[in-house]
Amino acid sequence: MISKRSGLLCASALASVMAIYAAPAAAQDTEVSEVVITGSRIARQDYVSESPIVTLGQESITQAGMVTVENTLNQLPQFVPSNGAGTNTTNFVSTPGQAYANLRGLGPTRTLVLVDGRRMVSGNPNAVVDLNTIPTFLIDSVETITGGASAVYGSDAIAGVVNFKLKKDFEGLVIDAQLGSTTRNDAGQQSFSIGYGHNFAEGRGNISAGVSYDRREGLVASDRDWSAIGYSVLTTGLVPSGAATIPDGRFDPSSNAGGAANLPTQAAMDAVFAKYGLAPGSVARGANLSFNADGTLFSTSPVRNYRGYQMPGFDPSSYTFNSADYRYLNLPLDRWSLYAAGRYDLTDSIEAYGTVSYTTYDVSRQLGPASASDGAFPGPDIVVPTTNPFIPADLRALLASRANPTAAFYPRRAFTEVGGRLSDNTYETYQIVAGLRGDVGFKDWKWDAYAAYGEMNHTENQHGNVSRAAMRELTFAPDGGVAICGGFNIFGAGKVSPGCAAYIAREVTNETKIQQTVLEGFVTGSVFDLPAGAVKFSAGAQYRKDEVGYSPDLLLQGPDIVGFNPAVPISGDISSTEAYAELLVPILAQAPFAYSLDLSLGGRIADYNTTGTINAYKADLTWRPVESLMIRGGYQRAVRAPNVAELFSPQSLGFSGIGTPGLATTAGDPCDVRSSFRNGGSAAAVRALCVAQGVSTGIVDTFQQASTQVEILAGGNPDLSEEKSDSFTLGAVWTPKLDAPLLRRFSVSLDYYKIELEDVIGNLSVQTIVGECFNTGGANPTFDNSNFYCQQFSRIPNGNITGVLTTQVNLAAWKTSGYDAQIDWGFDLADLGLPDGAGALDFNLVISKLENFEKQARPGAAFLQSAGTIGGDLSGGAYPEWKSAMSGTYSVGPAKVTLRWRHIDAMTDFRNVPVFSPTAVNTPDYDLFDLTGTWRFDERITMRAGVNNIGDEDPPFYTSYSNSNTDPSTYDVLGRRFFVGLTARF
Repeated sequence: MISKRSGLLCASALASVMAIYAAPAAAQDTEVSEVVITGSRIARQDYVSESPIVTLGQESITQAGMVTVENTLNQLPQFVPSNGAGTNTTNFVSTPGQAYANLRGLGPTRTLVLVDGRRMVSGNPNAVVDLNTIPTFLIDSVETITGGASAVYGSDAIAGVVNFKLKKDFEGLVIDAQLGSTTRNDAGQQSFSIGYGHNFAEGRGNISAGVSYDRREGLVASDRDWSAIGYSVLTTGLVPSGAATIPDGRFDPSSNAGGAANLPTQAAMDAVFAKYGLAPGSVARGANLSFNADGTLFSTSPVRNYRGYQMPGFDPSSYTFNSADYRYLNLPLDRWSLYAAGRYDLTDSIEAYGTVSYTTYDVSRQLGPASASDGAFPGPDIVVPTTNPFIPADLRALLASRANPTAAFYPRRAFTEVGGRLSDNTYETYQIVAGLRGDVGFKDWKWDAYAAYGEMNHTENQHGNVSRAAMRELTFAPDGGVAICGGFNIFGAGKVSPGCAAYIAREVTNETKIQQTVLEGFVTGSVFDLPAGAVKFSAGAQYRKDEVGYSPDLLLQGPDIVGFNPAVPISGDISSTEAYAELLVPILAQAPFAYSLDLSLGGRIADYNTTGTINAYKADLTWRPVESLMIRGGYQRAVRAPNVAELFSPQSLGFSGIGTPGLATTAGDPCDVRSSFRNGGSAAAVRALCVAQGVSTGIVDTFQQASTQVEILAGGNPDLSEEKSDSFTLGAVWTPKLDAPLLRRFSVSLDYYKIELEDVIGNLSVQTIVGECFNTGGANPTFDNSNFYCQQFSRIPNGNITGVLTTQVNLAAWKTSGYDAQIDWGFDLADLGLPDGAGALDFNLVISKLENFEKQARPGAAFLQSAGTIGGDLSGGAYPEWKSAMSGTYSVGPAKVTLRWRHIDAMTDFRNVPVFSPTAVNTPDYDLFDLTGTWRFDERITMRAGVNNIGDEDPPFYTSYSNSNTDPSTYDVLGRRFFVGLTARF
């Protein structure tokens, strides 16, 4: 049931002056013709869905004031923003700029996106539809069914279905324009569209077409005070925490051909730093060093003898590189969309129809400069022989003191001279649908058959990569590359010559092509009559084939590139032949305590060329004890077949965060001497395990991890089986049939959902693998290196973790449950005794209570509770316990004003799961207010304007943030922004 806290929120919302956000309740006496609601193929009169459904109209989309539709969806409590949602903020994905729908936080791969009830071609090899390919200006409404829907629509509908219904049969010319910007005069957005529709042949046909252009300006992290410096966010304070690989270059003494056994002597280290005025022993022989512009050395942790520019975020305890000038908070986007639709009555009973859509957009992402590492696969990025002429004299003295003074060494460096790693992406998507539909000629039976072909082409041009081979050529050149390109001096910031920066730079191009073919036909109608009404039936068949080809540049397929992650080709196809049926049985009607009682059954069988036969089925019941109250509930078995990427991706190198070690956290490398593992009750056993894994005894007692990211090996698995879920829903909808003016536009719904997912396809996270190896969850109590988790990664000679195996597997199970509530209420002020022209008020509340969200990593492992937490994955993993959208509108004459309140509950940092961390920073309650208004000059011209995030609220910091100290997918990173728009109809 709804708690006291929820009740207070509801009361507060209803006491405010707010606007309709979701679909308003229909007037009591409105006659509704037969319609098809998302979640079924059977048309019914006066229909209310037997499954929980939320409908958004076009007005709600325009009120968001953004050029992409996912902003509106993600404000609904049922959605959890995906990686990069909202402003497409993420830089850490292979398909930047794409926008996804993620119902219940179960992931975009488990949310099926439809357009007019039909599948769209996906935007990537993970079979996820890119919402940017759906032209916003053409959307008439969005219907969302939460809970499994595979029996009706097939695979992928485990979390539910999002169905975009486009405008149809419009006549005349419509022109729309909108401009927006923040109060800081940045992150501007522009949108322009024009549409035309025309009926012909005395109404037997209609043709319509439209074109739109949308533009979104980029925003980098340094453009906002709260993200201009990257921090380690702890209850003990904010400590600047940038990249460990710095533009000045870095020398780790153990990174050489002799490893930790070939360190400089302490005497040599003392002699060098004595010249800088430091006492003997101030800098240990194994300390990490870097290079000042004058050739002198400085230690990086703590910083001693640094003589250069102190950039924002400079921390004397540890010198790191602040890349805020490079990282996007808001990815720039340019998009063109074209759409055409037509229909024509061939006969009185047969209609031909078709649609053509085309979308192309350009979007860029940018990361910090390419950073050369010192020894992970396929070996050190830079190898410097002791003959290199640019080696500073003081470093040369340290090298000469080693046991093997001529051994080459492996420095690390960020190449700011080459520039940031920029990825320019062009997406082109088109879809063609052609079909026939009509009357069977028997009773009310109808049929529909269509063919659809869709194609997505993605071209990525990468800039800012550097070549290992070119760097080694220059470091081994007798003159350090002076004759080749002007000089490759890596010992100090900005010292690489422009010619050598260009010489080592590499630009690469990657191509992705996805094709989808769908053939589908179905019939629906009444079978026979029962005393309670007609038994209705629907049956159909579908053939679908998805083909995916990803061709990375040859340079990225080899070991030469440093910058963007290496890549491997992906190709494969998945085809299925499917049959489905639904049956609607009216059991009772107009009976005592049963105004109506209906049973809906459905089933689907699909034969895949990859996983074989898959079954899905459902049973729903709707009961109206009285006309104004409907109780609904049901069960659905949903399935998801593995996609091409999950099945066929070869193993490839990538990177994943492991966190920063500390005494009060389980993050970071457990072998790091600063970690809680090395300082707890099992410290001796941890040390022994570290040595067994390859951390040499010479450095194990001073070892510190070099980076908060580790290298992973990720890839597909052709032996995957399908995911299966069981969904249970129970709810009620009350629309009082009372002749009371204040209740004529009142309705309320409350629904409970429970989804249990098994055989989850995914990969174990780096944190889980490394942590369980060191017994964070009790999986390795003897600290045995032969443990399953310990065998999933290895270490390079300097002790750093590498090669964490994160290939796709059928994991164990997920469970989630919660409540959704919606209240709609509206009335005319005349009903309060005011004059007839006083206007009207309409209120709406949509609120969600997440009761449970548990994840099990492997069969037999404990379930970890994610409800009320944030930071469980790179997407942010935000699962607030409460989320709500509350709004209300005052309308009078041609004017309408809307105030909206968006609330995200406080969350616990996931670092507290399963072991409490006293230093982890949690997120507070987050509330935003938006104000929008419209003015209709006449039947043709309407103007709108609004301000979002009125209070200019900054996003909160938390310890396990996904990007720029926060989660840009969940929280507002732009700040206060205004927009103004105009719509003209002729």
